[in-house]
Amino acid sequence: METLKTLLKLYIVMSLALNAKTENDIYYVRYFESDHNFKADLSMLSTSRRGKAHLAVGYNEFDLPVKIERVSNLGVIEKREMLRYDDTGKLIERGEYTDRWKYLSLVIYGENEPWSQEYRIWRYKANEPLTFTDQQSHFTIVDGVQVSKIVFQTVDSQKYGQIELDYDYLGNLYEERWRDLPSGRVIRRFKYKFEQIYDFIEPHTVVQIWEFGHDGQLISSVAVDMAPADQLYKTPPPRTNNVLDEVDIISREIKERRVILNNNSIFPRTEWDELILVNGERLYIDFVDVTNDGIQFRMKKENDILTLPFHRVRSLTSRMGDVIYPKQIHLNRQ
Repeated sequence: METLKTLLKLYIVMSLALNAKTENDIYYVRYFESDHNFKADLSMLSTSRRGKAHLAVGYNEFDLPVKIERVSNLGVIEKREMLRYDDTGKLIERGEYTDRWKYLSLVIYGENEPWSQEYRIWRYKANEPLTFTDQQSHFTIVDGVQVSKIVFQTVDSQKYGQIELDYDYLGNLYEERWRDLPSGRVIRRFKYKFEQIYDFIEPHTVVQIWEFGHDGQLISSVAVDMAPADQLYKTPPPRTNNVLDEVDIISREIKERRVILNNNSIFPRTEWDELILVNGERLYIDFVDVTNDGIQFRMKKENDILTLPFHRVRSLTSRMGDVIYPKQIHLNRQ
């Protein structure tokens, strides 16, 4: 039932991303001319910030920075960040968000972050001499709604894993890929299918999940009859913190083995990302990332990561039909 545990964790992370308002009250604001001055604690007078690009930093009652706004010389907020700490004052979250309180990205610090824990359990042996103390999980969130990518890195900024999440046109999760880094090799993959079932009793949703291993073999398949909306929440809104009532519902279904399918279902063939070069050549690839040097990808049945400079690329379309390049990669922050 590991696939259901993974799906459950996705719900929790998505809920966290959709509720960006901080619990920390801002007690006072200080202004800094640059990041360097902010780190050196060299503030500027509020009257000196007019007509200058600067940072406006809000502090809580414990003198910890909880809100950072990067302001242009025209007075326009170009970037908003919020920070959260544990009871000891240690930084545990840092997120960039829009003016409507929706995250564009989120960093969770610490080896207890559940996605990174699940990834490491799958990827590494229990006795392997590796340390992930103070590691970071970087979440990329599309339109402030859907988590599209999670990158795991050690405290010294070495990226060791990545999870990619694709959605269909209805916004339902469609595919989940786990990659080893820096190799870029897919080591685990999930396919999801949400079906609305209408019967004489009550319409309900069935989620089918297929799990594949590092060599593409089917490991497991299962379908779960999701709880109706009027039975999902024991606690009426508003609900606080990052604990959802869905957790109890799904956990109980796992324990009761309320499973309606458990066999090797027929599954469509794997689709590839499509890369078109400026000379018209068409390549079917496994897209990895966009960097300052170009587009990183792997060819079918190849292990090496290749980088193609942007001037040689006409377009890149994902296996879900979304245009990755040449459209703007980063969302408008305003």
